[in-house]
Amino acid sequence: MEIVLQTNWGWLIGVYLFLGGLAAGALFVVSILNLSTGDRFKNTIRFRAWAAVVALILGVLSLLLEVGVPLRAMILTSSFVNFNSWMAVGAWLLILGILCSGLYALSNTDWIITRFGFLSKWRSILAMILIPLSLGIALYTGVLLSVLWARPVWNTWFLPTLFTLSALSTGLALICAYFILRGPKTEKSVAHVKRLLEITASILVVFEGAALGGYLGSMSASDIEVASRSAEVLTSGSLSLPFWIIIVGLGLCLPLLVSLVLVIRGDLAQKTWNILPMVGILSCMAGGFTLRILVLLIGLPIYS
Repeated sequence: MEIVLQTNWGWLIGVYLFLGGLAAGALFVVSILNLSTGDRFKNTIRFRAWAAVVALILGVLSLLLEVGVPLRAMILTSSFVNFNSWMAVGAWLLILGILCSGLYALSNTDWIITRFGFLSKWRSILAMILIPLSLGIALYTGVLLSVLWARPVWNTWFLPTLFTLSALSTGLALICAYFILRGPKTEKSVAHVKRLLEITASILVVFEGAALGGYLGSMSASDIEVASRSAEVLTSGSLSLPFWIIIVGLGLCLPLLVSLVLVIRGDLAQKTWNILPMVGILSCMAGGFTLRILVLLIGLPIYS
């Protein structure tokens, strides 16, 4: 019998999961870049900080719109005092994430600094705060689903792990995109940073693939029928085509291949007018978004 896909959680949740993860991953990478290089790549850091703020706000708006009554949902945070609840923790992570990333973006904006110079003194402190905070936000995009015990294909810690690794991959990809399109190209040290980013991207994709394999393996071996059948829908059922082509092919294999090629032959980026790295970056984004949409679709509840 063909399994019916989940529709109670709509595509707006998928948009939040992707944009929230993308913002968190980029904030994590850019904060480390800022702390390790100072103001050397200030333009890259400023662009990505503002892009992360916009992505995080749009992601949260998507989540609120899915609730159906956004204004009512926004005032619920005043009663989120039970920190044993992941929903409460997640709400405050998002609020703090928007505030801290906004201040961080302002602290990297020249015309703001000329008027409020004290913000520049907080830049490194904000970067240090954003490292654990962004990881928490990335993790929460998976925890939001994994705490729902009645939906066994979501109720596993493989899911937050998978979403966190995917968030770091897509966030890193966006930073690489700026380096390629607008970043400095003349300094030899820039080539070293790009090479380091490509190596990191390769490692992240390998770990993400392992997490995806572990996730599907645990679901396939589950004693709960709806979990094993949901995993089967991805690998050999009605969603197998987008799963293998977009998630595995475009989202994992192609970015890994491009990263490895660029690590070995970094000069190919210039010879191909940056087409090769941009293909890897865009395919990574497509795979990350599709991953979240398909995971939502297979999240069926246990029926009594």
